[in-house]
Parts: sequence; C-alpha cells; structure tokens
Amino acid sequence: MTENNQLTIKFGGEGNIRIETLTDFLDHYKQVLYLINSELGYKAEDMIVEVSPPENGSFKIKIKSKYKDLILDKIGDLSVGVLLGLIAIISANINNDNITIERVNDLLEKRELMNKEVPKIVTNVYRNTAARQKIQQTFIIVNNDENITDLKIERNEKEFLNIDNSEFVKIIKSQSITELHKIQESDILTDEATLIIRTIHFEGQAKWAFIYRGYPIKASIKDSTFFEKLNNEAFRKGDLLKVILSRRRNFDEDLQTYIIDQSSYTIDKVLKHSSKIENQGRLNLQ
Repeated sequence: MTENNQLTIKFGGEGNIRIETLTDFLDHYKQVLYLINSELGYKAEDMIVEVSPPENGSFKIKIKSKYKDLILDKIGDLSVGVLLGLIAIISANINNDNITIERVNDLLEKRELMNKEVPKIVTNVYRNTAARQKIQQTFIIVNNDENITDLKIERNEKEFLNIDNSEFVKIIKSQSITELHKIQESDILTDEATLIIRTIHFEGQAKWAFIYRGYPIKASIKDSTFFEKLNNEAFRKGDLLKVILSRRRNFDEDLQTYIIDQSSYTIDKVLKHSSKIENQGRLNLQ
C-alpha cells in the first residue's frame, strides 16, 4: 500500500555528509510544512512530523494528523503534495514574477502530481516570502556541503526529482532572495471554501458554527444579501455553504510560522447554499 503522506530524501555522494547539513535541512523542511499547514487552515499542533534514521544516504519524512479523524488525517497527504510542488517549481527556476496557477498545474501534471487542490495551494504558499526563503536555504545548505553530488526526492518509491549539484547555485539565484526579508507580523488569508453548517443564528451578531476541512470553526457573516435570503430559504444543520472565507494569520516567532487566529474567521460573501437533503449520499470533502 502506498503512503502519500511520506517522501524520501536522498543525498548523493561517496563520503559522509556533515551533521549540520542533515539537521539544518530537516529543520527548514519542517518549518515549510508548518507554513503549508497554516495555509490549509490548521494549527501547527494538528500535525506530527516524523523522520526515519538516515540509511544509505537517505531519510524519510512522514506527515500525519495527531487525530484519528479520517478527514483531518488527509492533511498529511496534501501537505506532502504541496511541499513536493514547491520544490518542483523552485528547481524549475520559476520565480515570483512569472508564477501562475496554470503554469504550476502544467509542471505538476508532468510530474504526475495530480491532486487538483495542490496547484492553487502551492501558488499561494510560494508567494509567502518565508516559504521561499526556507526552501532556498535548503539548497544553500546542500550546496555548502562538498560531499553532496546530487539531491533526490522520491514518493511512493518513485523518483520525483533528481537535481545535480551543478544546478544548486542556479536554483538559489533564481529565487532572488539573497537575505532574509522582514516577515509580516500578521496578514489576512482569503479564498473560496466549502463549510458545513453546525449551528445557525438568525438574530444579532452571533457567529455561526461550521465544519471547515474537518475542523470546527465559528465565523461571522458580513454578506448583507445573504441575510435577505433567510426569510425565504430554509437552512438546516448539515447544509453546505460555498463562501469567500477570510481569517487573520499571526506570525509566531518561536515556531517560525503563521498561526490562524481562530476568532477571526469571517464570511465575506456566500456564493451558494446547498441543502442537506440534496447532498445526502454524495458529500465529498476531498
């Protein structure tokens, strides 16, 4: 059985690598995975990162949810897919000036990374300066170790990337990040989302309760046209809302990643309402 929440990193070369190469490389990958997790709307502590001991110049990174919930458990698969996508576009010398979802999609399809959610998430995370800096730093780390001749990345025992050390400097320079930029203390993340209604409040400014990607949230609704529909449309627990969802992210210095402010979820616009009855038997959150 294949494990999509796992990837294998291999350092090529005949000699031993420096211990700092391994530890620093892993730490930067871990921080990128936390950034990805934040982009997906989860907290850093929702994810467990496991690393196997090095064997024959390689080690395995495995991502999994700390919970048993099957929906949350899928964040490992998606997080690894996004990490692979980020490494792929950076190694292809795509920079912030010419990145588009379409270009990312084409590149990932060629590498058989077919998850339809990945290109958009990869593009969003790539535009986060901190994520690019950390991946660029991993190439600086391996470039500084003269014992490393190449870097290979595998998924499901199949080679995903094979980068010769002669390409390291070119990849580093392509990102045009020569020094660490100041990271924003907070920002607002806004995108399209599908929410499952848990609790409805028809009066006042009380927040509605929802399930978002398997995770309970409360959100205020700012769409005035939506409230006009409440008199003519039936809403039930379990109904789906397709919305434009915003939330604030605050940068945590200790974790070196953005964390979602759980009190900041806001629905800017409701795009579509689907009743529970219409969706019974065909609900798919993947």
